[in-house]
Amino acid sequence: MSASPTPTARSGETVRGHALGLGLLDSEYDRIVEALGRTPNRTEVAVFAGMWSEHCSYKSTRHLLATLPREGARVLAGPGSHAGVVDVGDGWAVAFKIESHNHPSAVEPYQGAATGVGGILRDVIAQGARPCAILDSLCFGLPDDAKVRRLVEGVVAGIGGYGNAVGVPNVGGRVVFDARYEGNPLVNALAAGLVRPDRMRTARAQGEGNAVLYVGATTGCDGVLGAAFASEELGEEHVEKRSHVQVGDPFAGKRLMEACLAFDDADGLIACQDMGACGLSCAITEMAAAGGVGMDIDLACVPLREEGMSAHEILLSESQERFLFVVRRGCEDAALAHFRRGGVHAEVIGRVTGGDRVVVRRGAERVADLPAALVAGGAPATQWPIASELPASQPFPHFDAPDDLGEALLSLLQMPTVGSRQAIYSRYDQTVGNRTVRGPGQGDAAVLKLPDSTRGFALVVARRGDLCAADPYNGARAAVADALRNLACAGAEMVAATDGLNLASPRNPAQNRRIVETVRGLGDALRTIGVPVTGGNVSLYNESPSGPIPPTPMVGGLGLVADVRQVPRARVAPGEVLYLLGEPREHGGYSFYARSRTGAQGPAPAVDLSGEAALAKLLVGQVRAGRARGAKDGGGAGGLAVALAKMCVRGGTGAAVECPVAAGRIDRLLFDEMPATAWVSVASGGASDFEHACRAEGVPCRRVGAATGSRLVLRGICDVGVDALAAAFGEEPGEEGR
Repeated sequence: MSASPTPTARSGETVRGHALGLGLLDSEYDRIVEALGRTPNRTEVAVFAGMWSEHCSYKSTRHLLATLPREGARVLAGPGSHAGVVDVGDGWAVAFKIESHNHPSAVEPYQGAATGVGGILRDVIAQGARPCAILDSLCFGLPDDAKVRRLVEGVVAGIGGYGNAVGVPNVGGRVVFDARYEGNPLVNALAAGLVRPDRMRTARAQGEGNAVLYVGATTGCDGVLGAAFASEELGEEHVEKRSHVQVGDPFAGKRLMEACLAFDDADGLIACQDMGACGLSCAITEMAAAGGVGMDIDLACVPLREEGMSAHEILLSESQERFLFVVRRGCEDAALAHFRRGGVHAEVIGRVTGGDRVVVRRGAERVADLPAALVAGGAPATQWPIASELPASQPFPHFDAPDDLGEALLSLLQMPTVGSRQAIYSRYDQTVGNRTVRGPGQGDAAVLKLPDSTRGFALVVARRGDLCAADPYNGARAAVADALRNLACAGAEMVAATDGLNLASPRNPAQNRRIVETVRGLGDALRTIGVPVTGGNVSLYNESPSGPIPPTPMVGGLGLVADVRQVPRARVAPGEVLYLLGEPREHGGYSFYARSRTGAQGPAPAVDLSGEAALAKLLVGQVRAGRARGAKDGGGAGGLAVALAKMCVRGGTGAAVECPVAAGRIDRLLFDEMPATAWVSVASGGASDFEHACRAEGVPCRRVGAATGSRLVLRGICDVGVDALAAAFGEEPGEEGR
């Protein structure tokens, strides 16, 4: 049955214009008309515009994402689920996923960041998991710009404001300052939660006659067509897009979380889904399509915040803190009572039906009648033109080595991308829930303990947009290597990844090539180390009048920790023996240092994943053996010297070290980021066994000195007091800062 009277040719053209104005392509509109056998009405067009946007349909990238490895022995739920779920042992699984909220945060920093956190938490809740951790990965322009400083303040306040109020700790993350993000900041959030494998939930609607329950906050006009907005470039007029940004209420989110997690199979639960992007229209069509069923929905039953809302506003509102549940027939009254006791709105708004169509009414008026699978999964794949190759990266221009390497080290520690993040993470609750073993400032990966166990798991977010700017393939591989190495320095074996791909416009052939190469690099690296992707997010059109961002893949890594009591810190303690693992090579590393000296991009060297895997295996084994007391990788900005300086600052002690590098230009060997390297501190009594293990695993190992005194002494190179290092870094000595 048609949802509207048969239109005339003139009215059909009017609807086409409306569709194109909402972002649908001509070919997509023609596909809709062909599939329906009629012209859609305006409400239906709005639903398609949201659901077939890049943000929801992944129409320009899903053929690429299909090439990523997805299978793993521990994977319980993978791509297509609310969140990936991985078995971590002791009868527990971890649900985790990363999402972006870039455009909303650029327009309304506080609400954009806050609702980004709220949305990713609800993905974890929808999987049946109780959230236990948040990590953030943020990219901003340079902080000497007043607008950037306001943006940073708003984003940090939004992340802290939501996470703190809902009671989920922020346990780690990354912040980078780079002029290339000035017009288009990146705000990515990763959330993780614990769930028993037999309590996992599904979004598959089932059972003709079962009730469809709306649960949560009332529906307003905030965020209408927000998914389409997230699929556009940011222009000078983006301030006018504020109506597309959702408004969060973390206290309502907390009530909703508790009510949802307390509702289970015994109460009649069949399926559930968060009402995120595209709101109600997404939830009803995706849940119906997943179950191969239909739905009959009455918008007159939806609790509204505002009078006079149109049908398409109700369907596409992205008002926060809302879920859709399918509940067994006969359990409706008890379910409604349960949620209302929890302080959230709950109403029966429809029923599961036979067939495959979602029919939406408003009282007696039928406003939409659509095949669920067409809306939820029928967007035609979009193949944009692609450049045959990218410009070759150029070597750094020559620059003279500094006369005083100690001063150069202090200068690097003061730089925004290298310096302490304590002023940021101190705004976040890091320990609520009592699971945090290693949080912000205690290493590059966070560690949390499992309930009633000494086992745990580690989380990290790595990103290498700086390298992808020169070579997206090797830059993506480097991001995977960073995640592997960061987890290993916490004693964690990497077992799964979630990817957040922040990219520019696929309509530009050169940018489309960068998208292809980024995904190819990510997939090749993960296959090499044997780690599957369990889900993630793609954010396209990250461009502004100042230009496109560098391709910036965020790699969220999950690792297993055998014993949380043995997790090392990223610091040294007096009397410990210092080792450098791996083989530093001049021009073999990445170079934030050279970029800071020349202003040029420079190359992205190839990644030795076999060397990275060997180093990771050794580190995990030595942590489990109880030998590695401190560990810090050498692949971060500022290289080996900055990494060792941070370990001294965090430990509040100095170190006396022989030159840890081979012949070559000493400033580049010390300050370039060195992949497949790490500093490790070992108690003197375990040194012999540690060295034997390194030889057995074939990992280069140099015993270079010991932690002692109050100065960092690189003999023959520099001699700097720990107090001076701490002042430059921005923390008090002995504080384990990030």
